[in-house]
Amino acid sequence: MSFAGEATGVFGLLEKAWNLLRDRLDPARAQAKRLIETFEAYGIARQQIPRLLPAELKLPNAAFSTPDKLKDKLTPELLDWAAEHLAINRSWLDHVSKTPHLILDHYKAPSGYRDWLSKRLEIAPNVHRFLFVWKPLDEDLPTAHGPLCLIYQEISDGLDGAEFTRYWLLSDQWSFGHPPCVHNLVAVIAVTYSLGIWVLGRSVPINQLEQLETGKMLIPEVVNRYVRGQWHPGDLIDPPPGQDTEWRRALWQGARAYLTSDGIDIPKPSKARTGMKIAERAT
Repeated sequence: MSFAGEATGVFGLLEKAWNLLRDRLDPARAQAKRLIETFEAYGIARQQIPRLLPAELKLPNAAFSTPDKLKDKLTPELLDWAAEHLAINRSWLDHVSKTPHLILDHYKAPSGYRDWLSKRLEIAPNVHRFLFVWKPLDEDLPTAHGPLCLIYQEISDGLDGAEFTRYWLLSDQWSFGHPPCVHNLVAVIAVTYSLGIWVLGRSVPINQLEQLETGKMLIPEVVNRYVRGQWHPGDLIDPPPGQDTEWRRALWQGARAYLTSDGIDIPKPSKARTGMKIAERAT
């Protein structure tokens, strides 16, 4: 490495250390920085943020140009609004929680997913909605053993004809290597189909899945940079002709046990849901 390269590396480390120290010494600046960076991760430029603010929270465009300009204008009401608008954990904006996303984990209780998804259908009837199942890239069922992430996504109209997407985590530290987690996955898929919501599978490098689960990455950051090939979670309930296996049948039996114990009676998917699954395969 050249002297110039070494100097650049040293200055970079010093700058990073100074920024960390400054955020620790100035919590308001740290909040402002996180707020701006989170909006940008969701595809909203800092100069666009004022256009989204409700009338009672209006601020000039320049307020969001840098953390230092925003920090003195932060209010609890502004942070509350931002957390709700982005579906982000409010205490994470305060640098208190390490978990940025709202987590709705109803492990072994699929009725919790049914009730919450039904409520979302009432609250936001005019959005496009999907349940994504993320698995590690280069791991295939039934031998996959890495993280299993359930991502609920709602897409609505954004600024200037663009789309705006919000995300929720419906799993918490689930793993393909733990059979009850996979049984829960299948139960959630069945509940989701019963509500007419599409289920899509995607593959993500395992490092990024682990960073997402530890709060070091935001879902849109993973979506925009790391989501790769698709797979078909619906096959775990209704496999293509001639491709059923004993392993798949055991999964459905385990899922049905959770569904039944929670008072949910979902038979084999109807033709309507099978048709939906075929449409998902075409996406």
